[in-house]
Amino acid sequence: MNRHPKSLQSKSRTHQVFLDDPRVNRYRVISGGSGKEYIVNVFSDGNAGCNCDWATKRSSEVAENKGSSACSHTVAVFEFRAQGNGYRVSVWSSPEEAARQHRTLSGIGEGLLVTARRLPKRYVQSDFFGVADRATK
Repeated sequence: MNRHPKSLQSKSRTHQVFLDDPRVNRYRVISGGSGKEYIVNVFSDGNAGCNCDWATKRSSEVAENKGSSACSHTVAVFEFRAQGNGYRVSVWSSPEEAARQHRTLSGIGEGLLVTARRLPKRYVQSDFFGVADRATK
């Protein structure tokens, strides 16, 4: 499947992410476009599943996804979690592109890969959602 990782990455950065239940790694994601709320669960293997229409359809159609989805809502959650540790994620559609980054790498389903890189010190994580804001000092 030919996905557009950079448009998916850009779209994911318009969403707001809230930790809903830390005991089960469940997040609420408010879509930046529609304002709809979605639930994203992060699985023990590091992948995530979403209850949006696209993810629900794809995870049932593609057996190797095992319930995970590579929608913009799950990417937003990966970004939120990474920023909490001082990282920023990028999404790639080929192992070759991702490997050139020389960064931490993980697959998120649908043939997409995520790399993580350290945030520059001038960025801080917002207290209320996963968007990096420039520090105001």
